[in-house]
Amino acid sequence: MTSSERGTRAWLAVLPAMLAAVAVYWATMPAAPVAAKRAAPETSAGPSLAAAAAPGTAQGRAIAVMPSLAGTDVPAGPETDDKGNLRVTRALRTYFDYFLSARHDAGAEALDQQVYDGIRRSVPEPAAGQAWQLWRRYLGYLAEVQPHAARKPMGEPADGALDPGSMQRLRALLASRNAARQRLLPDVAAIWFDDEQAYDDAMLARLDLAAQAGLDPAERQRQLAALDAALPEPLRTARDAGARPQAISDTIAGMQSAGRGTQEIGAALAAAYGAEVAQRYQQQALVEQAWQQRYDDYAARRAQIETFAGLSAQDRRLQLEALRQQAFSSPGEALQAEVMDQAMAARRAARQ
Repeated sequence: MTSSERGTRAWLAVLPAMLAAVAVYWATMPAAPVAAKRAAPETSAGPSLAAAAAPGTAQGRAIAVMPSLAGTDVPAGPETDDKGNLRVTRALRTYFDYFLSARHDAGAEALDQQVYDGIRRSVPEPAAGQAWQLWRRYLGYLAEVQPHAARKPMGEPADGALDPGSMQRLRALLASRNAARQRLLPDVAAIWFDDEQAYDDAMLARLDLAAQAGLDPAERQRQLAALDAALPEPLRTARDAGARPQAISDTIAGMQSAGRGTQEIGAALAAAYGAEVAQRYQQQALVEQAWQQRYDDYAARRAQIETFAGLSAQDRRLQLEALRQQAFSSPGEALQAEVMDQAMAARRAARQ
């Protein structure tokens, strides 16, 4: 669920992804929510994004706004119960996460608009309004927990064991996240997050075992096996399935490190994991190549401003900000460019 960070850090093992990734390269953190413009209600359910769509249709606009969803099937959307109210299911969170997975394609307003339109195509009132309000509350929850989840609650232990302070910070982080679920999403918390809660509890128990000095290796292994056996079957299945995206990510990283090109990597992925995985990788590679080209062009223009004599520090900063906004209209892309700028500046400073 969530982005492809490859380290074997112990702290990552207890932070299951909050968003369901549609592909191994799709991330899941939302942009800051803004109010969406209300669209006219639609009564019929829309086709999947895999279907061919004319540019002028709502479906065509969705692909234009969120190109990384092109060629994918939209999960089942909101449903009504026998009284016309919204039926709350785990699948509804998957539906929301599907759109969040493409948040980097567009700003928060466009994302809200796509979800709003999708809801209106799926269900009538009052379920439509209930689904919309649930979406807004879900964004509020993610906006609250995202900054905490982005911070490392602990350092990287050399021997796999965690110090008591790290464990305390991790427990506090998970408790804060669970409290936010109960406060902001009390009506769906159990349906949406119980599996993750069970997984977190099991991972904390595993870390406690790792921290027990002097425990006999055979006894440690026995207790770890018991923890695994106690997990609900869906969690065991999900855990096993989680190894596949990591293996795909490792394959890509290894071949890139060896200097292999996109076509070679795609062929290896197709042979090992199927044509769909290879196609998704190649699509994302094209997106990344286009992004890199845009960034390189922007960086060349940025260097001209940075080296231009006669500018005050304030004027230089304002021109750099204007250039970034001009080159990257999406707030998410502008932020990504700013982060890369900072990384490049830090690299230059380290060489001096």
